Amino acid sequence: MNKAAIAISVLLLSACAGLAFAMHRGNRSGIFARTVFRIKTLRVFPARALTYAVFAAAILFFGLLAAEGVIGSGKDMTEGRTAGRIYYERFHASEAGYYLMTMKDREIPPREHPRILVVGDSFVIGDGLTNVNQIWWSVMASELERRDYDCEVYAAGAAYTSTYDELVWLRDSTLLEDMRPDLIVIGYVFNDPDLISAGLELPVYYPEKWLDPAYASHGPAKTVCPNLYYLAEAKLVEKRSRTENRFNNGEYGYTWLGVAREYAQSPYRETFDDLAVRPLGKFTAQLGIPVIVIPTPESPNRWLYETHYQSLMPLFEGAGLPVYNPFEGFVEYCAGDSRVMKHLHADLFNPHPGPSTSWFLGNYAADVVEREYASILGEKRAEGKAYPIEINDWMPYRLGLRVTRESGQAAPYTIEMEYPEQSSHDSFLTWPLREKHVKLNFKYPVRISSVNIEGEDLLSAQVWTLGINETLGFDDQKPLKWPRGSGRRATSLLISAKTVDGKQAALTVTIEGEVVF
Repeated sequence: MNKAAIAISVLLLSACAGLAFAMHRGNRSGIFARTVFRIKTLRVFPARALTYAVFAAAILFFGLLAAEGVIGSGKDMTEGRTAGRIYYERFHASEAGYYLMTMKDREIPPREHPRILVVGDSFVIGDGLTNVNQIWWSVMASELERRDYDCEVYAAGAAYTSTYDELVWLRDSTLLEDMRPDLIVIGYVFNDPDLISAGLELPVYYPEKWLDPAYASHGPAKTVCPNLYYLAEAKLVEKRSRTENRFNNGEYGYTWLGVAREYAQSPYRETFDDLAVRPLGKFTAQLGIPVIVIPTPESPNRWLYETHYQSLMPLFEGAGLPVYNPFEGFVEYCAGDSRVMKHLHADLFNPHPGPSTSWFLGNYAADVVEREYASILGEKRAEGKAYPIEINDWMPYRLGLRVTRESGQAAPYTIEMEYPEQSSHDSFLTWPLREKHVKLNFKYPVRISSVNIEGEDLLSAQVWTLGINETLGFDDQKPLKWPRGSGRRATSLLISAKTVDGKQAALTVTIEGEVVF
């Protein structure tokens, strides 16, 4: 669909140029016979051709806007970059370099139940997502609770983290002392064998570094049609990289597939084993608690699985680290429904796990823990547990959200927050509404019965919900304006408000409903 839109736009542009330079033939009288100038008997830019050119330009313009809309139907690239700038504000940042995935204003409570610690890279911190509850390890936590286990799940991660970095965190930082886990889950991604932190510099360069600065500069195209701009930018990167066996370009470096292949071959494979995998296995063997590895593929790419994962996963098993590989089940899951593939990635421009991938990986991990480590989880609750409404995550963090009345059974849940100043550029999300809003995420899905928003400086407010698609099992990211869809299991509230003079305003939000797993 995206390629077709671009092709149509190119054809329209060609037509526009052709009409602009066309020579008028036929009737030599009347307004359409006029020309901009003549070269002897040659009449250049006749009025009729210019008229057609204007119409063609208009068609081209609206065609580009249509293509922009189609490409942006997943998520705008500009939105992704804005969200990226405010994403990390809300998490605990460690001096060791990892983020502990809990809100800054929430202290880690004393351990009351079995605790699982998940360690990893950008797949663990949820790159591209704006709801921490939709990261795969958080889905695992919710699924274990839904199965009536009382357990605590925490995660630590950072973008571009390698297996060697994870070893350093576990061995040299206070992470283990602070968390005191009963089980450690290491999320593995194909770029985790990177050894730059271990002092081994390799000629492996990532696509973001390949573009000339001129292509990354701001300009009208980037402002008017950012999605088309970034798609063209990505295609340029792909073209530049795939010139030697589709994996390596001598001038610009390796593609992502080239990176995965190089990591799995000698001598890099043996070096990775010596510097990272075997030391990790030796260290964790002294902990006295299980440490397991779960690969987290972002796509059902069998070539990548056979070339990379099948080569490197035996290293972990040889170091005494059990590996639970979800790949075959993931391939089957992706083949079941086209809507699964639609939500496979965080967005069109971001290949990190999206809602469907996270749902699958979270449920797979819950199955592994329940099946293989039931003794750690303990007995299931004898009776079902009533969960209160809880907003445990929000964007932006600067909302300063405060709970003023906690929800009980049949009791409302009330929060106070500082709605940002309208002119602020880094205080709002825009996708999927295409207008400025803030996002409040429920820890557990809520069937909302009422929402009330008040504030002295509030002029008006509109509310949308995101919720679980009951057929698919995960949040399909389709916003419904309240009260439409009031019966759905809501995962998030999206609030767009107008305030006096567009200034920051204190708002009180009261929510009534029930948590429904």
